[in-house]
Amino acid sequence: MNIIPIKQNISFGHNNPWSDSPYDNKKKAIVAGTTALGVFTGMACHAKYKGFSLNPKRMFRNINKSYWKKIDFDDGPVITIGAGSCLGGLAGGYLIDKDRENRKAKKREALLQITNISLPILTTVHLGKLGEKIGNKYWDKNRPEKLQTYRTKLPKGVFALSGLFGGVFLANIVANKINEFIFHQGKGRPVQASDFSAHLDDFCVTARQVSKSKITDYVQKLVPFALMVAGNEIGNTTVENADS
Repeated sequence: MNIIPIKQNISFGHNNPWSDSPYDNKKKAIVAGTTALGVFTGMACHAKYKGFSLNPKRMFRNINKSYWKKIDFDDGPVITIGAGSCLGGLAGGYLIDKDRENRKAKKREALLQITNISLPILTTVHLGKLGEKIGNKYWDKNRPEKLQTYRTKLPKGVFALSGLFGGVFLANIVANKINEFIFHQGKGRPVQASDFSAHLDDFCVTARQVSKSKITDYVQKLVPFALMVAGNEIGNTTVENADS
């Protein structure tokens, strides 16, 4: 009896863009390069917007005051860098594949990825801020000083984590609507457990809502690299491996 393997696409935004890609290593390397360029361009744009110097001599002269050292990867930089990753990946995908249908699949994936990056980080950050306000408003100021830290950190963390999970579901709903009404690709699918593996950026932000420490400071530096996954997926998407 022959066993026919069935490929089940279970990831809303993040499969394995390298192993699932139908392209050869040279073409995948082109997509990886344009994605990295898009990420660094997004970082440069956000750094300039925040008033940081882009002069390499000035950056390395006082590294402790540089963008890389000072920036918190909250909603602003994550969305900007994520958009750069998506645009870079799309550009690379166009370079390696001129097929019209495959390019259409890449554009669809780009919209889905931008949605999947933007909405969860927005709900995480802003619900975290709401939790902080609630903690400040209702916490009893007369409690022992050593417990004061829980006044904001506990509700802020709980609300931020709720924002992360709620944002993933919201992004799924919005992306499925985009899928259905713009690309006419069906009604999409519900959120699955694997969807949450893609959100390293959101988990880092949630951790920073609870505690800003050296550990969370180091971990959040991985966010730009995690965002490169989105661009690589876009560039490597084809009609055959696009989400259904």
